[in-house]
Amino acid sequence: MMDDFIAIYFETRDDGTPWQLGAAKFVGGTLVETKDWRFDGGALGDRPLPWLTEEVMAYLMGSTLVAHNIACEKTLLTKAAPITKWGPWQDTLKIAKKRYPGLASYKLEDLCKQFGIADRSVRVPDRTLEGRTWHDGLFDAIMCGLLYCCFEA
Repeated sequence: MMDDFIAIYFETRDDGTPWQLGAAKFVGGTLVETKDWRFDGGALGDRPLPWLTEEVMAYLMGSTLVAHNIACEKTLLTKAAPITKWGPWQDTLKIAKKRYPGLASYKLEDLCKQFGIADRSVRVPDRTLEGRTWHDGLFDAIMCGLLYCCFEA
């Protein structure tokens, strides 16, 4: 049985500040809930960071976090709340490179297409994905979670 996890994906501005965070909660390999936060302003050097709300912290803390190339997500969360223990973490990029060496691309979109994830209809329990596509935090979080499920199946 697959462990429960939350797949996350930040979209950031050119200066590295997050403007969107998508989160997809999976229980037993099934997508059961999604969250989507959009943020205004607040450079990484500012305190407090307006995007790290109690709601975001409460939703993510204590969960296994899955991301594609975890450096961005891990850095943003650690800088925002340095004494908080986030994770454990699972990195779909690292998993893909280890299990499938020599692929032409390890971009999230390319991996999902290669494994047939991007072509199948995604059932989201609590919202529609109409109009959402790659480089949308919620869409990318869901795709990352589905990719992780494919690797762990």
